[in-house]
Amino acid sequence: MTKYDVVVVGAGAAGLTAASLLAVEGKRVCLLERSPYLGGRGMAVPDEGFTVNVGGHLIEDPGSGLTKVFEHVGKTLQHGEVSAEMPVWDHERNRWGSIRDRYAGSKGELKKVIKALLATEWDELDQWDDRPLRQWLHQHTDDQGVIDLFEFITVLECMTDNWWDHSASDNLFPRKMHFAERNTAAYSCWPGQGWDGMWADLADAFTTAGGDLRLSTPVERVVIEDGVTKGVAIARQPRVLPNEFFEEEILEADHVICTLPVWHVLDVVDEGDLPDWYAAQIRFLAQDRFRIAWLGLYLATEEPVHQYDPRELSTWLKTPNTELGGFMFNQTAMDPTCSPEGTQLHVMGGVFPGEKGRDRAWLRREMERFEADVVTMWPGFAKTIWRRRHLVFEPSFGVIQKPGLVGRYRPHWKPPRPEGLWFAGETFRSRGVGTDRAARAALTVVEEYLGRRLATFGDGWRY
Repeated sequence: MTKYDVVVVGAGAAGLTAASLLAVEGKRVCLLERSPYLGGRGMAVPDEGFTVNVGGHLIEDPGSGLTKVFEHVGKTLQHGEVSAEMPVWDHERNRWGSIRDRYAGSKGELKKVIKALLATEWDELDQWDDRPLRQWLHQHTDDQGVIDLFEFITVLECMTDNWWDHSASDNLFPRKMHFAERNTAAYSCWPGQGWDGMWADLADAFTTAGGDLRLSTPVERVVIEDGVTKGVAIARQPRVLPNEFFEEEILEADHVICTLPVWHVLDVVDEGDLPDWYAAQIRFLAQDRFRIAWLGLYLATEEPVHQYDPRELSTWLKTPNTELGGFMFNQTAMDPTCSPEGTQLHVMGGVFPGEKGRDRAWLRREMERFEADVVTMWPGFAKTIWRRRHLVFEPSFGVIQKPGLVGRYRPHWKPPRPEGLWFAGETFRSRGVGTDRAARAALTVVEEYLGRRLATFGDGWRY
């Protein structure tokens, strides 16, 4: 029986990052994924000629995160089309306007805030985990246009059901990165090789370095004996019935890196193997009310639907009827291969309180109302030629980024016990946005495991 140095659970952004980095560093690694697809919550799925980007993602890495992961494993993350504009829906006047118009007369105030942010040390930003973004902003400006710029970006990136209730630290980390590395408040791009191609590249780097990749292989449990991690157990044959007895296969390893989100971790790790207070942190964050959840729509039209530029990212605080905040972008404008020739695929979501996610009747009613709101906001969607409705709840996009629910208030990536168990993923202690956040979390765990920093990533911040 082969004994691995590390078993990685989950082949999303965090799992693929951790596995590929460790494999090219000479470790014997097995990567397990229950789905037949790579990418986790960032997977791309074919559907009747369209490619549905399940998480509604763009890459938010300005260059120092996921891009460097690819470089270290001998691949290239191609930065494709970049978002070009941010229309904002004025729910009081029922009309669109550009975010640029809101701060156009306040360039001096914006420069003052940017200068203050760039001069702020990373560890000082850590101290803002329990305070809202606008509290930090009001230290440096009272200009509403500048505040709108920062807060509307958070609606796109972080999404809370109350749009004003954003953690300062989690939002200022990416703002500081983007201003420093790209000289822009926000940087969102499409992977040039597509989402499926991007994950396939990381998987290829992993297997080329000798890694063992197993798709459609759910983990039954992490094997822990006397406070020491021994590996993982997988079912020898897929279960047909929920309570069916099954034979386990044990994959031995001294270390297990679990990338499952907080709402699934305790399905594979016995609470009794963790300190009570640590398991309680996981259970607290795993509550439905802390999930980022949205009503998703994929609408295809013959003509692009936008206000200023096909590559724009639209956002709003309230739709006309549902009063849900949300986002929209034209996926085809970012990647023409994601929809058949002569069509335009758009993806959008209305953010709702996570505790509503199991109320099926409410969800059906609210989806109907949200779709009607979309047509009010963009009359061009009255002539759709293809549609998919999508509930982003299970799996959720992430843990909501409210003050007191981020940074040091989340479980650490290394529990005090058992020995050899690690948690890498953006629902544990991490910084950044989306897939890049997950990759940076994995990098932190990999370097902690190796006991050294990887030169490719320089001396920049780690969590």
